[in-house]
Amino acid sequence: MEGTRAEPIPALDEPLDLPAKRRRGWWIPGLLVLVALLAFIFSRHHEEEEFLELLRQARPAWLLVAAACQVGTYLCVAGIWWTVLHRSRIQTSLWSLSRLSLMKLAFDQVIPTGGVGGSLLVGRGLRRHGASPGTAAGAVLLTVLCFYIAQALGVGASLFFLWRRAELNEWIQWLVTAFGVVALIIPLGILWATRHREWTPGRFARRIPSLGTLLKAIAEVPPGMLLDPGLLVRGVLLQLGVYVLDAATLGAMLHALGQEASLSTVFVSFMVASMAETVSIIPGGVGTYEAASVGMLNLFGVPVEAALAGTLLLRGFTLWLPLLPGLYMLRHSFRRRPVPGGQAG
Repeated sequence: MEGTRAEPIPALDEPLDLPAKRRRGWWIPGLLVLVALLAFIFSRHHEEEEFLELLRQARPAWLLVAAACQVGTYLCVAGIWWTVLHRSRIQTSLWSLSRLSLMKLAFDQVIPTGGVGGSLLVGRGLRRHGASPGTAAGAVLLTVLCFYIAQALGVGASLFFLWRRAELNEWIQWLVTAFGVVALIIPLGILWATRHREWTPGRFARRIPSLGTLLKAIAEVPPGMLLDPGLLVRGVLLQLGVYVLDAATLGAMLHALGQEASLSTVFVSFMVASMAETVSIIPGGVGTYEAASVGMLNLFGVPVEAALAGTLLLRGFTLWLPLLPGLYMLRHSFRRRPVPGGQAG
């Protein structure tokens, strides 16, 4: 139906086209789920009072810890790109690349393309830092590969933990199945395309959003870059660092509310919720992420009102607060076309 699928992603050398107004309809299903979750909590007067009391008593010091963790996530993502640029002997600062990380987050939240859209868009920013088209394309595609590999590792560790505790229920199994399909198709598809660069998509395949741009980017990547063991290992470790820091942010939010939770509880709850976000077609996984996070935390004994308050605070730091500055930088940073030849502008 209209407004439920992604538009083709801009190529690395095309002007930025921010989401059209009709994309706003994508948020409706997720917002309905989130509203239903809030209505369920507030329909019970006792939980509503405890929820509001928790927010009133939140300890600001832990919010500063959460903010520091979030800065770390942007630096970790920027570190993946810095590693690729350093391999090509391109000198740039990690901090300047972290701004691209913020812009990527904003783009991916608005347009759900499994992480591919924001990554390709960031490629234009890497070219402005001096990367050639092939190096920029390799950096953004390596980010996509590391995203899914690291998430699969995190999900695998979480599933083992749930299995040991006999908490691997049916809805989690269905979620894992859907995630497995996404986590296999996109990385394997990218790797297959690197070995079959002459392949031309048929009429049906051309209907897949962003496929043409993705193939064009793959054709520019230097041979062997995406399968470089050193780059892959460092990239996956940095992406795992993002998940650890995001989970630490959730833990800091719970501590801010006076709620104790073990590291394993926080990490597993975060990974299951992020898995729900990945398989969701809703921008940012709004609604589905919150429901999964609250459900998992409550499964491990965290009171539902504390789980909801902590999750909403986490989403405020990871989704809503970065969204406005990210979109602002997107609108103003990519209006100039990158300098031909991949030189820094």
